[in-house]
Amino acid sequence: MEFGFNSNFFYYFEKNYHTNNGDKMKILITGAGSNIGFETGIKLGKLNHLVYLTVHHDYEVDTVLEKVKELKLDNNIKCFKLDITNESDRKKIRKLDIDCLINNAAIGVGGSMLEIPIDLMKENFEVNVFSTLRLTQIYLGHLFANNKKGKVIFTSSIAGIIPISFLGSYCATKASLITIATVLKREIKLLTNNIQVKLIEPGIYNTGFNDIMLENKLERKSSYFDDLESISLKQKKLFELMGHDDLDSITKKVVEAVLDNSNKFLYRAPLLQVIMTKLYMLFFK
Repeated sequence: MEFGFNSNFFYYFEKNYHTNNGDKMKILITGAGSNIGFETGIKLGKLNHLVYLTVHHDYEVDTVLEKVKELKLDNNIKCFKLDITNESDRKKIRKLDIDCLINNAAIGVGGSMLEIPIDLMKENFEVNVFSTLRLTQIYLGHLFANNKKGKVIFTSSIAGIIPISFLGSYCATKASLITIATVLKREIKLLTNNIQVKLIEPGIYNTGFNDIMLENKLERKSSYFDDLESISLKQKKLFELMGHDDLDSITKKVVEAVLDNSNKFLYRAPLLQVIMTKLYMLFFK
């Protein structure tokens, strides 16, 4: 199984980024059963850091550990269930000495703002925003109580800046995370320089995540859009055209955010979509 790593990547980070004390960092990633979370964890494990890959369900643990063992990284990477919506699961992080928390867990809900069920939007916000913030508060509370250094990383999305029709619920949660991360960074700066907050904004990647949102919007008949299926097909083709199959560009950015102790706050990829986002903000905001 090929994960797209190369020696130049590891040499670059080993040369340019170091932990505060020269030791390996201890990093926890939520929603790390696959895609960005998993591949970021693999990269960090290959750089000899201790990584906790956490997943939503118990049955995912063995699958992740098998992949980790294949890569001979089982000494550096651990995996356990952490459902961020479950208070008992969230409390697990209090028992771990974590240098960096990466908030990556998220779900997507598709549907028109005209008629999307509010309960579904509540669920979307519960996972992507409220539970993410609660987990972060627990982690930060532990850091402050023990006068420790640490880092919090939020995975938002370019979709939080450029809203996408029929994916408004997901886009709204990601926009909320951008605001939360920005305000949290400013508030913490008033208290200490020992804790950093960083923000990741991935563009479109062909992980299947967007397809799920497009499909679940089709499961609900619309009173307003008779051609919802054709609209979804056009969106899917656009995502396929714009999307990247290789996650390397964004996982490198996440690794950079983990290891970079500068004041840099925002990390985006892929490059073309970053440029498009800047143009959008220039002309439409």
